[in-house]
Amino acid sequence: MTDQATYVCYKESGQITAIVKGPRDVIEEPLGLFVDYQGWDEIGANYYVSDGEIVQKPIRPSTSYIFDYPSKDWVLDLGVAKQNKWNEIKGFREAQEFGTFDWGGYTFQCNDVSQRRIQGAVQLAMLDSTLTLDWTLADNTVQTFNASEFEAIGQALAAHVSACHVKARTLRAEIDAATSEEQIAAVTW
Repeated sequence: MTDQATYVCYKESGQITAIVKGPRDVIEEPLGLFVDYQGWDEIGANYYVSDGEIVQKPIRPSTSYIFDYPSKDWVLDLGVAKQNKWNEIKGFREAQEFGTFDWGGYTFQCNDVSQRRIQGAVQLAMLDSTLTLDWTLADNTVQTFNASEFEAIGQALAAHVSACHVKARTLRAEIDAATSEEQIAAVTW
């Protein structure tokens, strides 16, 4: 039986670039530096090489951090932190935009399907001023609305969606202007 080996290929910085496993007598030395690894731990992205030894990286503070091989520590990537915060804000915007809105003391659902239904009712109301429709509200009660009420409901929906986007744009500007992790964290929906 041939002796098995695990070779960890890495850059001078310590970044692991490949892991080669196989019979010791058939593995050719790869380009670059390598270490013959005898440990039992699985080697992955949470490791680096320092002074010819496999070392586990410290715990990553968040996905906004990248590993800095010269300092052997995690450092904030402001661009990634800003993108992560923007993704978070977009999630809140979407939840609010497609949640509910109020008009006339009633709460309406405004998920994608509900918005299309309201828009359809508004179009019907514009074509027929005598229109009346029973509408199921967010609390599952039913209310009857006439044509002029549906036009007002449509305007309220449009104002609701616009307000969500105006708020998100304002927060986006705050994120873009941020110069520190603390400033980014201070941006909340």
